[in-house]
Amino acid sequence: MSTPTPLLEIKDLHTDIEIRSGVVRALSGVDLVVNAGETLGVVGESGSGKTMTALSLMGLLPQGGRVSSGSMLLEGEDLTAMPPASVRKLRGTKVGMIFQDPLTSLNPTMKIGLQVCEPLRVHEKMPKKEALARAVEILKRVGMPRPESVVNSYPHQLSGGMRQRVMIAMALVCQPRILIADEPTTALDVTTQMQILDLIDELGVILITHDLGVVAGHTDRVSVMYAGRIVETAPTKTLFTEPRHRYTSSLMAALPERALAERTRLFSIPGAPPSLTDLPVGCRFAARCLWATDQCRAGYPDLGGEGAHTYACFHPVLDDDESPAALQARLDAERAADEAGADSTDQAGPGGGESSGSGCASPVEADGAQDPTAPPTEPAPRGTLLNVKEASREYESAGSGFFKRDKGVVSAVDRVSITVRKGETYGLVGESGCGKSTVGRLIAGLEPPSGGAIELDGRDLATLKGRDAVKIHQDVQMMFQDSYAAMDPRMRIDQILAEPMSIQRTGD
Repeated sequence: MSTPTPLLEIKDLHTDIEIRSGVVRALSGVDLVVNAGETLGVVGESGSGKTMTALSLMGLLPQGGRVSSGSMLLEGEDLTAMPPASVRKLRGTKVGMIFQDPLTSLNPTMKIGLQVCEPLRVHEKMPKKEALARAVEILKRVGMPRPESVVNSYPHQLSGGMRQRVMIAMALVCQPRILIADEPTTALDVTTQMQILDLIDELGVILITHDLGVVAGHTDRVSVMYAGRIVETAPTKTLFTEPRHRYTSSLMAALPERALAERTRLFSIPGAPPSLTDLPVGCRFAARCLWATDQCRAGYPDLGGEGAHTYACFHPVLDDDESPAALQARLDAERAADEAGADSTDQAGPGGGESSGSGCASPVEADGAQDPTAPPTEPAPRGTLLNVKEASREYESAGSGFFKRDKGVVSAVDRVSITVRKGETYGLVGESGCGKSTVGRLIAGLEPPSGGAIELDGRDLATLKGRDAVKIHQDVQMMFQDSYAAMDPRMRIDQILAEPMSIQRTGD
């Protein structure tokens, strides 16, 4: 019996991006296979090449980017051999993509309904009225509240989670054969996450994500990427229970639930990935690997393994190996003990007498830090830092009728009260569009409350004037949901970082 042709097969894919300072080797020999109805998870740290693999497949590489070698076979047709016009026709029809940054991927000048139905109008030549009806239907399927009114809204009028659902609807509206989902559920509440993941379950899916919980529950196989390469691929259950590459094992050890279950401090992989413009000769993970040898630093291992489980590692994980977290803790303790012994010898002097201590300090005594294997201690209670008292925020909605006279009021936040103590982390959760981000904007002073009060260190933010009103932004900072949309594309990163210090008159 013949083996069915994979829906998608990527072979030895190399993608380069030319920049002023050199060439970024974004992908170096990537191999992926996705079968019909299968979900392949692709995981790895930021910058490992996950999104670049997707953009290579879609023909949407940034300026200076090109596929230098390799092939991408979609139902047997090589996309790398197709002219750009033919690849464009496949987008949305055979291949759909959910982009990572929904706000920057949506047209701010077009209403949502027109954007969702645009693929239908372009690819299927569907009449506008019928396409809009399909847009409402698909928005309803992705869990959008009030889809009939949302189609008449603009992107900036929606919450981050609602914009994410619009992106998902646009990717699915033409019923593609394969879907590339780049962090598709990061801005969604848990209920909607499950609804979306169940909706795309019947397609061939490449699921790019940092959420290993989503990977564990919604993928058939997983490929792990590091510095532009696939370092391990396995069936999902096998990867979680029997990881073989040292990088995969380290990722698993860094899961917060592992530290919580074992009552140990959270493990983090030391160092950072290598620069893709100056790659090492050997294994790209060697500089961060606790098990690396000269062999690892001298050459790159080929993909090996058995059957569906392949990995590229000279010293793969064995079943009875010490975990990365345990090994790191032991090495830290030994290093601290050695330093303590050296200090004790120095204090004794050249005569060799005893120092005023045991001469064999524990890791805690050696460097003043807590034993890394010890569970975290509860912080002592502290005073109130932030006090939100029945804060409300109302927006005037556009009126109806020809002269727009009958204007209404939308209550985004209604009498919310929050108390946050010094040193405390306060969680604020809820479904998309329930007002979480609006509360954050009120606290950060980015919008004035319509009612109530917000106090920081006992000072009412509404009463601050002049320099005090400016300085409050130094004390209250906000990390925005859409990071790319929050940065000025005309400014360099150093200018963006220096701007708040210039405004606050701090630093040089």
